[in-house]
Amino acid sequence: MVTKKEWLAQEVAKAVGAGKVVALETVDFNDPNRPKTCLEVDFPILPVNQVAIIEGNAGKPIYQMSKWWARRRSSVFRSMLIAAATKAPEDLSHAAKLVWDDYYANHQKRGAFKNLKVADIFMGGGTTLVEGSRLGMHTINKLLEADGWRFFAEKNLPYKQTIKTLHTKPKPGR
Repeated sequence: MVTKKEWLAQEVAKAVGAGKVVALETVDFNDPNRPKTCLEVDFPILPVNQVAIIEGNAGKPIYQMSKWWARRRSSVFRSMLIAAATKAPEDLSHAAKLVWDDYYANHQKRGAFKNLKVADIFMGGGTTLVEGSRLGMHTINKLLEADGWRFFAEKNLPYKQTIKTLHTKPKPGR
């Protein structure tokens, strides 16, 4: 017997396509004549902003790193990474819709993004790395502050296997 709460969660998930397995077409970033990505032609700013407002009020623990860093909305980074990695459709007016329609999808199962690397040279709270990992991308960071990495690692232990870290110490006088 399904409870009303469980039923409602299932219906919402169906309505937004949560967990739907997809493999969006990416571009070869080594090709100087590559086709444009969705991010280069359009972006679903209104629906992403609506989710970001809700998310900002939720206080997601994974991103509550410390008071020093700006807290970036994971919804914005997830949609930007999807849009930046996805080949724009022939009809460019459908680019934002393509990104938004697959926002809640399962991008890891078919591995469309597995050969893409995301580098965040000023890691901060780790939003780029966590969202890139959730999409199945290889993530690389560089962080100058040792305490920052400790905070990030403590909050993100479930993702430790997919996140590679390069840690350097700042040079004296900088």
